Amino acid sequence: MEGRQPGLRGYDLKKKRLALLCVCLLSVSACKNSSVDSESPKTEKDGEELTIMHVDAGLEGFSEYIAKAEKKLNLRIHVEECPDNADNRQARISTILSSGDHSVDIISVNDEMISEFKYRDYLVPLDELVMTEEVRQAYQQEYLEDICMADGRIYSVPYLMDIMMFWVNQELLDEAGMEGFHDYGDFREFAGKMSGKNVYAYGDAWEQTYIYNAVSQFVNLFGGNYKDWSDPRTREGIRTLKDMLEQGYASVQQMVDYYEQMEEKFMEGRYGSVFMYSGAIKIFIGAGVYGEDRIHIAPLPSFRKKATNIAAWQYVLNNASENKDAALKFLRYAASPEGSLDYAKIMKCFPARLDVLEDERLDIAGIEEARQYLKEAELHARPMCQESMTAISETGTLFQKYLLGEMAEEAYCGEAQRLIDKYYQ
Repeated sequence: MEGRQPGLRGYDLKKKRLALLCVCLLSVSACKNSSVDSESPKTEKDGEELTIMHVDAGLEGFSEYIAKAEKKLNLRIHVEECPDNADNRQARISTILSSGDHSVDIISVNDEMISEFKYRDYLVPLDELVMTEEVRQAYQQEYLEDICMADGRIYSVPYLMDIMMFWVNQELLDEAGMEGFHDYGDFREFAGKMSGKNVYAYGDAWEQTYIYNAVSQFVNLFGGNYKDWSDPRTREGIRTLKDMLEQGYASVQQMVDYYEQMEEKFMEGRYGSVFMYSGAIKIFIGAGVYGEDRIHIAPLPSFRKKATNIAAWQYVLNNASENKDAALKFLRYAASPEGSLDYAKIMKCFPARLDVLEDERLDIAGIEEARQYLKEAELHARPMCQESMTAISETGTLFQKYLLGEMAEEAYCGEAQRLIDKYYQ
């Protein structure tokens, strides 16, 4: 705002200075209270504002989504970024909730966090306020029951779904003269054809806090039960992972890799296939390697069962929030078909609502493959517990010992069952 305004010329110098000072103070105040987009709408009444701590803050399109929500809901939304590092993020959010900090109203959390927080007095139950029985019908039911609910109450609104999908490098398959990986025999065939080229049939992230995803996924593929280590199908799943390592279909170097390292090696052409969550599509597109003739989503290989993991990001409402009315207005929007579609279209991600995922208006990369997975595969929430991070780490350390031959299968399965009985019962 400029200093010289029409109409000030007739005032004396003192009044002119006071007027200018008021203009400056109003300008500073407006800047200080702006949200992600500076042109936030004026609200009908005082207090119609809220603060969201969001894992996607700063990503392309997010400010557009917030601006759309502000306009539709007549809210002023302030946004805070989450720490990038997963451990730091969980520690920061846990501190906010446990301390009664009311500076943040809504927080985006993952499966690991909601599995812990829902058992504590941190969150507002949302089953009667937002996630009514009618709304819940639009979501994957097992996921809601296993991840979002505790003692019959629901504590979160899932907004983004990640599907564990099977990805292949088509260039390497073409070089090997193969159509794809349909069963375990195809991994053997590919590995033989790539021998001596520093290419592995299968790549993964087997760092101790990540390998849990591979274990639960292979248990799914063989129709086992992660919580029952006496089940022969559960054992067949983990035995296959070990066989992949021992036969050279996978690399021992994966023991220290997170998803970032796995994705990089996959894009470099060192892996013929990986299991990776659907959100990776943005990474592959951004790197210019996504496409039917390069890296792309493929059907699940046929082991024993067509089943795969799903995970989600979701909103929770801080029990200490002083803006609950505004927060509930936003959460109802996020849980609605309209809000879910808005987020998915703008952020180019798979929505948590299954009806919106099938909505023909949603036209984003990978959506047809995702719809096919929903038709052909069972979707399973990953096993979580109140102390998920501890359980995941201990499980990963144990499984690494088994893979490296430091534990026999019987001993490993016995210890794995002990951890299940300790953390999941």
